[in-house]
Amino acid sequence: MRIRMPYFTLILPFVLGLGWGVTAGAQQEKPSQPPEKATEKTAAQPGTPAVSPEMLQKAKTYKGSPVPPKHLVKEADGHWTPYTPPEKPPEGVLVYTIQPGDTLSKIAQAQLGTWQLWPQIWDQNPYIKDAHWIYPGDPLYIKKPQVVSEHVPLEPEPPPPKPPEKAKVGGLELEQEAPMPPVSSDDVYCSGFITKHFRRPHLTILSAPERERESLAQGDVVYLNEGKDEGMQPGMLFSILEPGQTVSHPITGKNLGRYVRRVGQAKVLAVQPHASIAEISQSCDEIRYGDVLVPWQVIPIPWDIKRSPSIPLDLPPSTKPQGRVVWSKDRIENMGDSQIVYIDLGSREGLLPGDKLWFYRFPGQTGTFTDTTRDLFRQQKINVGPKDLYRMPKVGKYGGHEESMAEGGTAEAGVETETRSEKERQSDLLAREAKLRNSQSGAVKAIRMYLGEGVVLTTEGRTACVKIISSNSSITFGDRVQME
Repeated sequence: MRIRMPYFTLILPFVLGLGWGVTAGAQQEKPSQPPEKATEKTAAQPGTPAVSPEMLQKAKTYKGSPVPPKHLVKEADGHWTPYTPPEKPPEGVLVYTIQPGDTLSKIAQAQLGTWQLWPQIWDQNPYIKDAHWIYPGDPLYIKKPQVVSEHVPLEPEPPPPKPPEKAKVGGLELEQEAPMPPVSSDDVYCSGFITKHFRRPHLTILSAPERERESLAQGDVVYLNEGKDEGMQPGMLFSILEPGQTVSHPITGKNLGRYVRRVGQAKVLAVQPHASIAEISQSCDEIRYGDVLVPWQVIPIPWDIKRSPSIPLDLPPSTKPQGRVVWSKDRIENMGDSQIVYIDLGSREGLLPGDKLWFYRFPGQTGTFTDTTRDLFRQQKINVGPKDLYRMPKVGKYGGHEESMAEGGTAEAGVETETRSEKERQSDLLAREAKLRNSQSGAVKAIRMYLGEGVVLTTEGRTACVKIISSNSSITFGDRVQME
Protein backbone atom coordinates (compact mmCIF):
# COMPACT_ATOMS: atom_id res chain seq x y z
CA MET A 1 0.00 0.00 0.00
CA ARG A 2 1.54 3.36 -1.04
CA ILE A 3 1.34 6.52 1.06
CA ARG A 4 1.66 9.85 -0.65
CA MET A 5 4.29 12.21 0.64
CA PRO A 6 1.91 15.11 1.66
CA TYR A 7 0.04 12.82 4.06
CA PHE A 8 3.31 11.47 5.41
CA THR A 9 4.58 14.96 6.21
CA LEU A 10 1.38 15.71 8.11
CA ILE A 11 1.57 12.53 10.16
CA LEU A 12 5.32 12.76 10.93
CA PRO A 13 5.10 15.39 13.74
CA PHE A 14 2.34 13.45 15.46
CA VAL A 15 4.37 10.23 15.26
CA LEU A 16 7.41 11.96 16.70
CA GLY A 17 5.31 13.42 19.54
CA LEU A 18 3.76 10.10 20.45
CA GLY A 19 7.01 8.18 20.22
CA TRP A 20 7.19 8.31 24.02
CA GLY A 21 9.61 11.19 23.89
CA VAL A 22 13.33 10.79 24.27
CA THR A 23 14.59 9.26 27.48
CA ALA A 24 17.45 10.84 29.39
CA GLY A 25 18.89 10.27 32.83
CA ALA A 26 21.43 8.43 34.84
CA GLN A 27 20.14 5.05 33.73
CA GLN A 28 20.77 5.83 30.06
CA GLU A 29 23.81 4.47 28.33
CA LYS A 30 26.77 6.83 28.48
CA PRO A 31 27.84 8.43 25.18
CA SER A 32 30.62 6.52 23.56
CA GLN A 33 34.16 7.90 23.78
CA PRO A 34 36.44 8.27 20.76
CA PRO A 35 38.76 5.27 20.39
CA GLU A 36 41.94 7.30 20.94
CA LYS A 37 40.61 8.65 24.26
CA ALA A 38 38.94 5.52 25.59
CA THR A 39 41.70 4.83 28.12
CA GLU A 40 42.10 8.42 29.37
CA LYS A 41 39.30 8.63 31.95
CA THR A 42 41.06 8.95 35.26
CA ALA A 43 42.33 12.50 35.02
CA ALA A 44 40.74 15.69 33.78
CA GLN A 45 42.34 17.61 30.94
CA PRO A 46 42.82 21.39 31.05
CA GLY A 47 39.44 23.03 30.61
CA THR A 48 37.46 20.10 32.02
CA PRO A 49 34.40 21.34 33.96
CA ALA A 50 34.15 20.67 37.69
CA VAL A 51 31.57 18.17 38.95
CA SER A 52 30.49 18.40 42.57
CA PRO A 53 29.95 15.18 44.56
CA GLU A 54 26.25 15.98 44.94
CA MET A 55 25.76 16.41 41.19
CA LEU A 56 27.77 13.27 40.46
CA GLN A 57 25.61 11.29 42.86
CA LYS A 58 22.44 12.65 41.23
CA ALA A 59 23.76 11.86 37.75
CA LYS A 60 24.39 8.25 38.72
CA THR A 61 21.32 7.48 40.81
CA TYR A 62 18.41 9.46 39.29
CA LYS A 63 15.52 7.32 38.08
CA GLY A 64 12.69 8.87 36.14
CA SER A 65 9.14 7.67 35.77
CA PRO A 66 8.70 4.50 33.67
CA VAL A 67 5.50 5.97 32.25
CA PRO A 68 5.73 8.86 29.76
CA PRO A 69 3.82 12.10 30.40
CA LYS A 70 0.31 12.35 29.03
CA HIS A 71 -1.66 15.15 27.35
CA LEU A 72 0.77 16.11 24.58
CA VAL A 73 0.20 19.53 23.00
CA LYS A 74 1.15 20.52 19.46
CA GLU A 75 3.31 23.66 19.44
CA ALA A 76 3.26 26.38 16.78
CA ASP A 77 6.30 24.92 14.96
CA GLY A 78 4.54 21.55 14.66
CA HIS A 79 6.32 19.47 17.34
CA TRP A 80 4.51 17.77 20.23
CA THR A 81 5.40 18.17 23.90
CA PRO A 82 3.77 17.80 27.34
CA TYR A 83 5.81 20.73 28.71
CA THR A 84 5.51 24.53 28.50
CA PRO A 85 8.89 26.08 27.63
CA PRO A 86 9.42 29.77 28.57
CA GLU A 87 8.62 32.25 25.83
CA LYS A 88 11.99 34.04 26.05
CA PRO A 89 15.34 32.45 26.88
CA PRO A 90 17.37 33.86 29.80
CA GLU A 91 20.26 36.16 28.98
CA GLY A 92 23.71 34.75 28.41
CA VAL A 93 22.72 31.18 27.66
CA LEU A 94 23.18 28.84 24.75
CA VAL A 95 19.87 27.84 23.14
CA TYR A 96 19.92 24.22 21.95
CA THR A 97 16.98 22.51 20.22
CA ILE A 98 16.47 18.87 21.20
CA GLN A 99 16.95 16.51 18.27
CA PRO A 100 15.57 12.99 17.77
CA GLY A 101 17.81 10.51 19.61
CA ASP A 102 19.11 13.07 22.12
CA THR A 103 19.43 12.40 25.84
CA LEU A 104 20.44 14.90 28.51
CA SER A 105 23.64 12.95 29.18
CA LYS A 106 24.48 12.96 25.47
CA ILE A 107 23.85 16.70 25.24
CA ALA A 108 25.95 17.32 28.37
CA GLN A 109 28.83 15.33 26.87
CA ALA A 110 28.71 17.36 23.67
CA GLN A 111 28.05 20.82 25.14
CA LEU A 112 29.73 20.69 28.57
CA GLY A 113 32.47 18.11 28.10
CA THR A 114 31.17 15.38 30.43
CA TRP A 115 27.96 13.39 30.73
CA GLN A 116 28.11 13.83 34.53
CA LEU A 117 26.79 17.41 34.21
CA TRP A 118 23.41 16.46 32.74
CA PRO A 119 21.63 17.34 36.07
CA GLN A 120 22.95 20.90 35.63
CA ILE A 121 21.16 21.18 32.28
CA TRP A 122 17.97 19.88 33.90
CA ASP A 123 18.28 22.41 36.75
CA GLN A 124 18.62 25.21 34.18
CA ASN A 125 15.42 24.08 32.42
CA PRO A 126 12.86 23.59 35.21
CA TYR A 127 9.97 23.42 32.74
CA ILE A 128 11.04 19.80 32.06
CA LYS A 129 9.18 17.92 34.80
CA ASP A 130 10.91 14.54 34.31
CA ALA A 131 14.49 14.33 33.06
CA HIS A 132 13.79 10.82 31.82
CA TRP A 133 11.47 12.19 29.12
CA ILE A 134 12.54 15.00 26.75
CA TYR A 135 10.92 15.79 23.39
CA PRO A 136 12.42 16.75 19.99
CA GLY A 137 11.77 20.41 19.18
CA ASP A 138 11.83 21.64 22.79
CA PRO A 139 14.55 24.21 23.58
CA LEU A 140 17.32 23.73 26.15
CA TYR A 141 18.99 26.75 27.78
CA ILE A 142 22.58 25.87 28.69
CA LYS A 143 25.08 27.88 30.72
CA LYS A 144 28.74 27.00 30.39
CA PRO A 145 30.16 25.83 33.76
CA GLN A 146 33.43 26.80 35.38
CA VAL A 147 36.50 24.74 34.49
CA VAL A 148 39.20 23.28 36.70
CA SER A 149 42.93 23.24 36.33
CA GLU A 150 44.80 20.28 35.02
CA HIS A 151 45.90 19.30 38.55
CA VAL A 152 42.36 18.64 39.81
CA PRO A 153 41.35 15.11 38.79
CA LEU A 154 37.79 14.34 37.74
CA GLU A 155 36.20 11.33 39.38
CA PRO A 156 36.41 8.37 37.02
CA GLU A 157 33.31 6.75 35.64
CA PRO A 158 32.08 3.75 37.63
CA PRO A 159 33.58 0.43 36.55
CA PRO A 160 31.34 -1.92 34.60
CA PRO A 161 29.46 -4.50 36.68
CA LYS A 162 31.32 -7.72 37.34
CA PRO A 163 30.04 -10.76 35.49
CA PRO A 164 28.42 -13.43 37.69
CA GLU A 165 30.84 -15.87 39.24
CA LYS A 166 31.02 -19.30 37.73
CA ALA A 167 31.04 -22.46 39.80
CA LYS A 168 32.82 -25.58 38.61
CA VAL A 169 30.88 -28.83 38.78
CA GLY A 170 32.55 -31.92 37.39
CA GLY A 171 34.93 -29.86 35.28
CA LEU A 172 32.07 -27.70 33.87
CA GLU A 173 31.68 -24.02 34.66
CA LEU A 174 28.16 -23.06 35.72
CA GLU A 175 27.00 -19.48 36.08
CA GLN A 176 25.44 -18.69 39.43
CA GLU A 177 21.84 -17.57 39.23
CA ALA A 178 21.28 -13.92 40.10
CA PRO A 179 19.01 -13.36 43.12
CA MET A 180 15.41 -12.57 42.28
CA PRO A 181 13.98 -9.26 43.52
CA PRO A 182 11.51 -9.59 46.42
CA VAL A 183 8.63 -8.10 44.39
CA SER A 184 7.64 -8.75 40.78
CA SER A 185 4.94 -7.36 38.51
CA ASP A 186 2.98 -10.61 38.82
CA ASP A 187 2.79 -10.13 42.58
CA VAL A 188 1.02 -6.81 42.06
CA TYR A 189 -1.13 -7.48 38.99
CA CYS A 190 -2.14 -10.95 40.23
CA SER A 191 -3.03 -9.90 43.78
CA GLY A 192 -6.40 -8.81 45.15
CA PHE A 193 -8.01 -6.33 47.47
CA ILE A 194 -10.68 -6.10 50.18
CA THR A 195 -13.14 -3.24 49.92
CA LYS A 196 -16.60 -2.31 51.15
CA HIS A 197 -17.31 -0.22 48.05
CA PHE A 198 -17.13 -2.87 45.33
CA ARG A 199 -19.97 -2.73 42.82
CA ARG A 200 -20.11 -5.49 40.28
CA PRO A 201 -19.34 -4.04 36.79
CA HIS A 202 -21.67 -4.76 33.89
CA LEU A 203 -18.87 -5.81 31.51
CA THR A 204 -18.64 -9.59 31.82
CA ILE A 205 -17.14 -12.63 30.09
CA LEU A 206 -20.21 -14.42 28.73
CA SER A 207 -18.89 -17.05 26.38
CA ALA A 208 -16.05 -18.31 24.18
CA PRO A 209 -15.68 -20.19 20.87
CA GLU A 210 -15.21 -23.43 22.82
CA ARG A 211 -18.06 -23.04 25.27
CA GLU A 212 -17.69 -26.54 26.71
CA ARG A 213 -14.45 -25.55 28.45
CA GLU A 214 -15.02 -24.70 32.11
CA SER A 215 -11.98 -22.44 32.55
CA LEU A 216 -9.95 -20.08 30.38
CA ALA A 217 -6.30 -19.08 30.24
CA GLN A 218 -3.84 -16.82 28.43
CA GLY A 219 -4.31 -16.78 24.66
CA ASP A 220 -7.98 -17.80 24.73
CA VAL A 221 -10.58 -15.74 22.87
CA VAL A 222 -13.68 -14.68 24.81
CA TYR A 223 -16.95 -12.88 24.09
CA LEU A 224 -17.97 -9.82 26.13
CA ASN A 225 -21.45 -8.37 26.67
CA GLU A 226 -20.67 -4.78 25.57
CA GLY A 227 -19.82 -3.42 22.16
CA LYS A 228 -19.40 -0.30 20.06
CA ASP A 229 -22.62 1.31 21.28
CA GLU A 230 -21.34 1.03 24.88
CA GLY A 231 -18.01 2.67 24.01
CA MET A 232 -15.86 -0.40 23.34
CA GLN A 233 -13.04 -0.01 20.81
CA PRO A 234 -10.40 -2.41 19.45
CA GLY A 235 -7.16 -2.25 21.41
CA MET A 236 -8.72 -1.38 24.77
CA LEU A 237 -7.21 -3.16 27.78
CA PHE A 238 -9.12 -4.48 30.78
CA SER A 239 -8.34 -6.15 34.08
CA ILE A 240 -10.30 -9.32 34.79
CA LEU A 241 -11.68 -9.54 38.33
CA GLU A 242 -13.17 -12.43 40.27
CA PRO A 243 -15.42 -11.24 43.11
CA GLY A 244 -15.05 -13.44 46.18
CA GLN A 245 -16.67 -13.81 49.55
CA THR A 246 -17.23 -11.33 52.35
CA VAL A 247 -14.31 -11.06 54.81
CA SER A 248 -14.88 -10.86 58.56
CA HIS A 249 -12.21 -9.75 61.03
CA PRO A 250 -10.74 -12.85 62.75
CA ILE A 251 -10.71 -11.16 66.17
CA THR A 252 -13.63 -8.72 66.25
CA GLY A 253 -15.88 -10.39 63.68
CA LYS A 254 -16.45 -7.04 61.98
CA ASN A 255 -17.34 -7.04 58.28
CA LEU A 256 -14.30 -5.73 56.37
CA GLY A 257 -15.78 -5.90 52.87
CA ARG A 258 -15.60 -8.17 49.86
CA TYR A 259 -12.45 -9.92 48.65
CA VAL A 260 -11.80 -9.37 44.93
CA ARG A 261 -8.99 -11.05 43.00
CA ARG A 262 -7.21 -9.87 39.85
CA VAL A 263 -7.08 -13.00 37.71
CA GLY A 264 -5.84 -11.63 34.38
CA GLN A 265 -5.96 -9.06 31.60
CA ALA A 266 -7.84 -8.92 28.30
CA LYS A 267 -7.41 -6.94 25.06
CA VAL A 268 -10.34 -6.11 22.76
CA LEU A 269 -9.79 -7.41 19.22
CA ALA A 270 -13.05 -6.56 17.45
CA VAL A 271 -16.37 -4.91 18.33
CA GLN A 272 -19.97 -5.29 17.27
CA PRO A 273 -22.89 -3.05 18.23
CA HIS A 274 -23.53 -4.77 21.57
CA ALA A 275 -20.79 -7.38 21.88
CA SER A 276 -17.00 -7.61 21.67
CA ILE A 277 -14.35 -10.19 20.94
CA ALA A 278 -11.31 -10.09 23.22
CA GLU A 279 -8.19 -12.11 23.88
CA ILE A 280 -6.89 -12.99 27.33
CA SER A 281 -3.41 -11.42 27.27
CA GLN A 282 -2.45 -12.51 30.79
CA SER A 283 -3.85 -15.07 33.22
CA CYS A 284 -2.86 -15.33 36.88
CA ASP A 285 -5.22 -18.22 37.63
CA GLU A 286 -8.18 -19.95 36.10
CA ILE A 287 -10.54 -17.46 34.42
CA ARG A 288 -14.19 -18.42 34.35
CA TYR A 289 -17.37 -17.33 32.63
CA GLY A 290 -19.01 -14.62 34.70
CA ASP A 291 -15.78 -12.89 35.70
CA VAL A 292 -16.05 -9.13 35.30
CA LEU A 293 -13.78 -6.56 33.65
CA VAL A 294 -12.73 -3.02 34.53
CA PRO A 295 -10.47 -0.64 32.56
CA TRP A 296 -6.81 -1.56 33.02
CA GLN A 297 -4.76 0.88 35.08
CA VAL A 298 -1.07 1.12 35.84
CA ILE A 299 -0.29 0.02 39.41
CA PRO A 300 2.98 1.29 40.94
CA ILE A 301 5.34 -1.60 41.70
CA PRO A 302 7.73 -1.24 44.68
CA TRP A 303 10.90 -2.44 42.92
CA ASP A 304 13.57 -1.07 45.27
CA ILE A 305 12.84 -3.41 48.17
CA LYS A 306 15.52 -5.18 50.17
CA ARG A 307 15.02 -7.90 52.73
CA SER A 308 16.30 -7.16 56.21
CA PRO A 309 19.42 -9.15 57.15
CA SER A 310 17.50 -11.01 59.86
CA ILE A 311 14.18 -11.11 61.67
CA PRO A 312 14.56 -9.33 65.03
CA LEU A 313 14.36 -11.10 68.36
CA ASP A 314 13.02 -7.95 70.01
CA LEU A 315 12.31 -4.34 69.07
CA PRO A 316 11.63 -1.22 71.13
CA PRO A 317 7.98 -0.09 71.45
CA SER A 318 6.64 1.70 68.37
CA THR A 319 3.94 4.36 67.99
CA LYS A 320 3.35 3.48 64.33
CA PRO A 321 0.03 1.91 63.30
CA GLN A 322 -0.44 -1.77 64.17
CA GLY A 323 -2.99 -4.23 62.85
CA ARG A 324 -3.82 -7.87 62.20
CA VAL A 325 -3.61 -10.44 59.41
CA VAL A 326 -7.21 -10.92 58.26
CA TRP A 327 -7.14 -12.89 54.97
CA SER A 328 -5.06 -14.82 52.46
CA LYS A 329 -5.42 -16.15 48.94
CA ASP A 330 -7.60 -19.29 48.94
CA ARG A 331 -7.95 -18.77 52.71
CA ILE A 332 -4.77 -20.69 53.52
CA GLU A 333 -4.35 -20.48 57.29
CA ASN A 334 -0.57 -20.97 57.52
CA MET A 335 1.51 -18.68 55.30
CA GLY A 336 5.24 -18.29 54.69
CA ASP A 337 7.78 -16.81 52.28
CA SER A 338 6.47 -15.32 49.00
CA GLN A 339 2.80 -15.72 49.94
CA ILE A 340 0.22 -12.93 49.86
CA VAL A 341 -1.77 -11.87 52.95
CA TYR A 342 -4.20 -9.06 53.70
CA ILE A 343 -4.18 -6.83 56.79
CA ASP A 344 -6.61 -4.39 58.43
CA LEU A 345 -4.40 -1.32 57.84
CA GLY A 346 -4.71 0.86 54.76
CA SER A 347 -4.27 4.28 53.25
CA ARG A 348 -6.27 5.91 56.06
CA GLU A 349 -3.51 4.87 58.47
CA GLY A 350 -0.88 6.32 56.10
CA LEU A 351 0.18 3.00 54.58
CA LEU A 352 1.77 3.22 51.09
CA PRO A 353 3.01 0.66 48.54
CA GLY A 354 6.61 -0.19 49.39
CA ASP A 355 6.20 0.18 53.16
CA LYS A 356 7.71 -2.71 55.12
CA LEU A 357 6.06 -4.48 58.03
CA TRP A 358 6.96 -6.91 60.82
CA PHE A 359 4.69 -9.85 61.67
CA TYR A 360 4.61 -10.92 65.33
CA ARG A 361 2.54 -12.53 68.08
CA PHE A 362 2.57 -12.85 71.87
CA PRO A 363 3.32 -16.55 72.61
CA GLY A 364 2.80 -16.01 76.36
CA GLN A 365 -0.85 -15.21 75.68
CA THR A 366 -1.44 -18.36 73.66
CA GLY A 367 -2.97 -21.46 75.21
CA THR A 368 -0.89 -24.64 75.45
CA PHE A 369 -1.67 -28.12 74.25
CA THR A 370 -2.33 -29.15 77.86
CA ASP A 371 -4.94 -26.42 78.24
CA THR A 372 -6.69 -27.54 75.09
CA THR A 373 -6.65 -31.23 76.11
CA ARG A 374 -7.99 -30.45 79.58
CA ASP A 375 -10.86 -28.48 78.11
CA LEU A 376 -11.72 -31.33 75.77
CA PHE A 377 -11.86 -33.82 78.62
CA ARG A 378 -14.05 -31.54 80.68
CA GLN A 379 -16.51 -31.35 77.83
CA GLN A 380 -16.88 -35.11 77.64
CA LYS A 381 -19.82 -36.92 79.22
CA ILE A 382 -18.08 -40.24 79.86
CA ASN A 383 -16.23 -41.50 82.92
CA VAL A 384 -12.59 -42.28 82.18
CA GLY A 385 -11.64 -43.66 85.58
CA PRO A 386 -9.86 -42.43 88.70
CA LYS A 387 -6.51 -41.99 86.92
CA ASP A 388 -7.78 -39.16 84.68
CA LEU A 389 -5.58 -36.14 85.32
CA TYR A 390 -7.91 -33.59 83.74
CA ARG A 391 -11.25 -34.07 85.45
CA MET A 392 -12.50 -34.64 88.97
CA PRO A 393 -13.35 -38.33 89.59
CA LYS A 394 -16.73 -39.21 90.97
CA VAL A 395 -17.37 -40.73 94.38
CA GLY A 396 -19.62 -43.77 94.35
CA LYS A 397 -22.78 -43.78 96.45
CA TYR A 398 -24.96 -46.70 97.56
CA GLY A 399 -28.25 -46.32 99.28
CA GLY A 400 -27.63 -42.62 99.82
CA HIS A 401 -24.42 -43.31 101.82
CA GLU A 402 -20.89 -42.62 100.56
CA GLU A 403 -18.76 -45.74 100.27
CA SER A 404 -15.02 -45.77 100.91
CA MET A 405 -12.74 -48.51 99.74
CA ALA A 406 -9.17 -49.36 100.42
CA GLU A 407 -6.78 -48.41 97.67
CA GLY A 408 -6.91 -51.02 94.98
CA GLY A 409 -10.59 -51.88 95.70
CA THR A 410 -13.16 -52.72 93.07
CA ALA A 411 -16.60 -51.47 92.20
CA GLU A 412 -19.45 -53.58 93.46
CA ALA A 413 -22.86 -54.00 91.89
CA GLY A 414 -21.97 -51.58 89.09
CA VAL A 415 -21.31 -48.66 91.46
CA GLU A 416 -18.18 -46.57 90.79
CA THR A 417 -16.09 -46.06 93.94
CA GLU A 418 -12.67 -44.59 94.76
CA THR A 419 -10.56 -43.92 97.85
CA ARG A 420 -10.51 -40.50 99.46
CA SER A 421 -6.72 -40.37 99.27
CA GLU A 422 -6.83 -40.67 95.47
CA LYS A 423 -9.35 -37.87 95.30
CA GLU A 424 -7.10 -35.65 97.39
CA ARG A 425 -4.10 -36.38 95.18
CA GLN A 426 -6.07 -35.38 92.07
CA SER A 427 -7.23 -32.16 93.73
CA ASP A 428 -3.66 -31.30 94.70
CA LEU A 429 -2.46 -31.92 91.14
CA LEU A 430 -5.09 -29.62 89.66
CA ALA A 431 -4.32 -26.94 92.25
CA ARG A 432 -0.61 -27.04 91.44
CA GLU A 433 -1.32 -26.71 87.68
CA ALA A 434 -3.60 -23.72 88.26
CA LYS A 435 -0.98 -22.07 90.47
CA LEU A 436 1.71 -22.59 87.83
CA ARG A 437 -0.47 -21.04 85.11
CA ASN A 438 -1.44 -18.07 87.23
CA SER A 439 2.17 -17.36 88.23
CA GLN A 440 2.94 -16.20 84.68
CA SER A 441 3.49 -12.45 84.98
CA GLY A 442 2.17 -9.78 82.68
CA ALA A 443 5.72 -8.92 81.65
CA VAL A 444 6.23 -12.38 80.19
CA LYS A 445 2.92 -12.22 78.35
CA ALA A 446 4.03 -8.94 76.72
CA ILE A 447 7.10 -10.49 75.03
CA ARG A 448 6.73 -10.44 71.25
CA MET A 449 7.88 -13.22 68.94
CA TYR A 450 8.63 -11.82 65.50
CA LEU A 451 7.57 -14.16 62.71
CA GLY A 452 8.56 -12.50 59.45
CA GLU A 453 8.80 -9.43 57.25
CA GLY A 454 6.45 -8.16 54.55
CA VAL A 455 6.12 -5.38 51.99
CA VAL A 456 2.93 -3.53 51.07
CA LEU A 457 1.89 -4.06 47.43
CA THR A 458 -1.42 -2.17 47.22
CA THR A 459 -3.68 -0.34 49.64
CA GLU A 460 -7.38 0.36 50.07
CA GLY A 461 -9.00 2.62 52.64
CA ARG A 462 -8.90 0.20 55.58
CA THR A 463 -7.02 -2.80 54.18
CA ALA A 464 -3.80 -3.58 52.34
CA CYS A 465 -2.28 -6.40 50.31
CA VAL A 466 1.11 -7.53 51.67
CA LYS A 467 3.71 -9.98 50.36
CA ILE A 468 5.73 -11.97 52.90
CA ILE A 469 9.38 -11.57 51.86
CA SER A 470 10.94 -13.54 54.73
CA SER A 471 9.71 -15.62 57.65
CA ASN A 472 11.03 -17.96 60.33
CA SER A 473 7.63 -19.33 61.38
CA SER A 474 4.19 -19.77 59.88
CA ILE A 475 1.93 -16.70 59.86
CA THR A 476 -1.81 -17.12 60.36
CA PHE A 477 -5.03 -15.14 60.77
CA GLY A 478 -5.03 -12.88 63.80
CA ASP A 479 -1.24 -12.45 63.91
CA ARG A 480 -0.19 -8.87 64.41
CA VAL A 481 1.65 -6.47 62.10
CA GLN A 482 3.50 -3.24 62.75
CA MET A 483 5.18 -0.78 60.40
CA GLU A 484 8.95 -0.80 60.33
